[in-house]
Amino acid sequence: LWLERKYLSQVLSSLDQAKWKNENTLNHRCPYCGDSQKNQYKARGFHFTVEQNFVYKCHNCGKSTSSVNFLKEHFPVIYKEYIKEWLKESGKTPRTKKTRSSNDFKFTPRKELLNMKEVDLTALCFRANEKHEAREYLEKRNIPAEEIKKLWFVREAQTLGNLSDKYKDRVLGNDPRIVIPFYDTKGDLIGVSGRAINDSPLRYLTMRFVDDVPLIYNINNVDNSKTIFVTEGPIDSLFLPNAIAVGGSDFKKLDIKYKDNAIIIYDNEPRNTEIIKKITEVIDLGWNVCIWNDRRVSEFKDINDMIQGGLTTDDVVEIITSNTYNGLSAKAKLTEYKKT
Repeated sequence: LWLERKYLSQVLSSLDQAKWKNENTLNHRCPYCGDSQKNQYKARGFHFTVEQNFVYKCHNCGKSTSSVNFLKEHFPVIYKEYIKEWLKESGKTPRTKKTRSSNDFKFTPRKELLNMKEVDLTALCFRANEKHEAREYLEKRNIPAEEIKKLWFVREAQTLGNLSDKYKDRVLGNDPRIVIPFYDTKGDLIGVSGRAINDSPLRYLTMRFVDDVPLIYNINNVDNSKTIFVTEGPIDSLFLPNAIAVGGSDFKKLDIKYKDNAIIIYDNEPRNTEIIKKITEVIDLGWNVCIWNDRRVSEFKDINDMIQGGLTTDDVVEIITSNTYNGLSAKAKLTEYKKT
């Protein structure tokens, strides 16, 4: 708590109407929704403690996240400083040297471009029916068994530094992580994203091996003759047929050649002004967009939530296709959506 409090205090002057109500409660105007448009002094964003961590909640737009993630989204420089100190306090500072054992992963030397043929990833892949903490994590989130086989796992994140000299001795922390591989359209490995399965504040660790190629999950397997479901996060894409993920909310990096058959699917956040702005941008660019106006999904933030909430993949696909619009109709539906 003291460390999170320290870094929240460092951004106090950058938050509108910010002040500590008491030792464990920080109040300010919400930067996600902008808070009240009528009263500039009204502040409905709160950081407060839950067990041994600070969490953020806006009582206007309903945005809820960890305070650490709040720092990451709004103050990335401060967030990186927090991560460094958290690692130091936790005794998890990056090690510059590592003695290999027979259980370590083995990689062949990296050539000009890293790809599956040049790297031995056997130890990273899940084995069929293997009992494993990472497998249990994925099964708990209802990830389909066939999709689990496409993911990797590393017990120590710094092992990933061996994939590229670019990241040698630069991987922060050494947490166990689910590893999501990104390939280009030719099937060459161009990056990975590691999702921590413990309590690490650095939830995602992304490594890009080729700078001029966008990281889009499953782009090497997509069939452009069929409907392409395009999600923000790779995890959500695992529940949909012929799906890809842009690894964030920047859908503009998607090649225009997919425009006719693609459906852009943002997370279900009707009161997030930044997301609404980005939806408007892709509508203006002529893309087909899913607008989550269906009552069946009103309480769910994303597709994984919907599946865990009892909906099937067929249910989700039907809801998406029946709530997909473009042009003026999309803008009209977006206006309705903002009011939900």
